Amino acid sequence: MFAITGKKSTSLCFPKMLFTSGNSPHLSITSKVFEFFNESYEIASDVEIYHTNLSDDNAFGFTEVNGKEQFIQIHNDLTEEDYVTTVLHELVHVVQNEQGITSDKVREDQAYHMEKVLYKGWCDSLQGVHNSPTDPQNRVY
Repeated sequence: MFAITGKKSTSLCFPKMLFTSGNSPHLSITSKVFEFFNESYEIASDVEIYHTNLSDDNAFGFTEVNGKEQFIQIHNDLTEEDYVTTVLHELVHVVQNEQGITSDKVREDQAYHMEKVLYKGWCDSLQGVHNSPTDPQNRVY
């Protein structure tokens, strides 16, 4: 069984970059959501979040590996709650890609569970409450 666990490395690597492109009413919070996620989970890849119309794909987001970069597509017409939840969900897939987790069922089960835990943490952080998604009760095994 696989586990998505929090930061363990204390290496002195350069911070990975977040790139954003496309148009979305939520561009101003993208880097804040990324930083929030990175408080609990180390991402080794550069990440690009591209905001585009995914209506024809009937999806809110996709993640794919592009060399050493992870490329996330996010639908550009979401509510703020759906936007934050989708970015968090796709960032879980980024970590899974880095950990070599390939089972679609495992990936989606973990991502759907963690998006809820992380979104609650995001909302709590806006209220000044600290509840880490890597606390034992929030881990996915």
